[in-house]
Amino acid sequence: MARVLVVMIPAEGHINPSLGLIKELVENGDEVVYCCTEKYRTKIEALGAQFKAYSFNEATLLNNPGMKPFELKHPYQFLYMILEKVIQRFIPDVLNLIEHETYDYIIFDSIIGWGGQILGEKLGIPTVCSTSTFVFVEPLGSDNQLKDDAEEVKELYNSIVEISQQIASQFDVAVPSLAELSGHSGQLKIVYTSRYFQPMGEKLDDSFVFTGPSIIPRKDAPGFANESLHALYKQAVYISMGTILNKDLDFYKLCFTAFRDLPVQFILSSGKDTDIEPIADLVPDNFIIRPYVPQLEVLQCVDAFLTHAGMNSTSEALYYDVPLIMLPLTSDQPRVAGRVQELGAGVIVDKNNLTPDVLRNAVLEVLGNASYREQAGVIGKTLRDAGGYKQAASAIKNFIGNQPLSATPISSFE
Repeated sequence: MARVLVVMIPAEGHINPSLGLIKELVENGDEVVYCCTEKYRTKIEALGAQFKAYSFNEATLLNNPGMKPFELKHPYQFLYMILEKVIQRFIPDVLNLIEHETYDYIIFDSIIGWGGQILGEKLGIPTVCSTSTFVFVEPLGSDNQLKDDAEEVKELYNSIVEISQQIASQFDVAVPSLAELSGHSGQLKIVYTSRYFQPMGEKLDDSFVFTGPSIIPRKDAPGFANESLHALYKQAVYISMGTILNKDLDFYKLCFTAFRDLPVQFILSSGKDTDIEPIADLVPDNFIIRPYVPQLEVLQCVDAFLTHAGMNSTSEALYYDVPLIMLPLTSDQPRVAGRVQELGAGVIVDKNNLTPDVLRNAVLEVLGNASYREQAGVIGKTLRDAGGYKQAASAIKNFIGNQPLSATPISSFE
């Protein structure tokens, strides 16, 4: 059986989609070594994989302003962030972690980009990219707000050229072209959605394998009495803004004002590190608030989902045919929300025009119009039919079976 190196960035929306695949690989007899931050050790080891922690901790990484979610004005901003904040930091650390070790292939997070190709080249092994959001079929940021001749863009371009040359020299690899940097790395790309849901999915070649979301029970999820969601009201709505954007108490107060008089049960996942005490007296009777809920279980019992439209949460909702009210804030969220709305499975609420009436009307629209659930069901069927983590593992097995395995042990990295 194969020995597999997995390298992921420390974010729930990137790690959770990989868990089913890792579980399947381990059960099939592969030896999996998973690299991430210490926070995820227990979750990964529970799957039977070995775990190696980066030398830096998650707080150091996520407190870096350069790693915060931001709204792209030009694709060069994203490329520079990946080169400086991810590749320059992750790759030396991984190489040190696996010194003198050999592997048969590597699975790396799509955010690592060219860095995954560097690791594959240094190890002399095939590369598989784990892609937890939409693939960019057209050039990244083709709708950019900055013109290519703007001074800021010229400076970014020069910085990208300079830093890519430095990295190539540091690791003794060829300098990539701009097209290679902005393209999708990995000889095989596992994409955790369906080709139907993927915008322009028909234009992508067979190196992109669409497996749908990787849905497995989460052993770290707390229990929750789902029957309470319909004890008092016929309809229920789940509210969650993800694990990074969930500390906005003003937004929660807006929800209280918007929904307090509706005959609907609301369940709000506020986040483990969010202090709700300052607004505890404002919580309406039709709200249940928990720091963390078993999202997969709750989604199977609600009629709509108010979300930031992160790809992971959106996919899980659609997998269970749940329509969405979406408040996209940053990163890939506007693109994900736009696709959901385009396919008729939800509505977008403008973050710049957010009032109680706007939010209330959006929820009532989705709850009152059966077409949203019907279209969510159309997408959901394609996600379920894609095969999930078993299809991902099968695709990797077939791919690796056609590759010459010539693993090279990593010597000391300076």
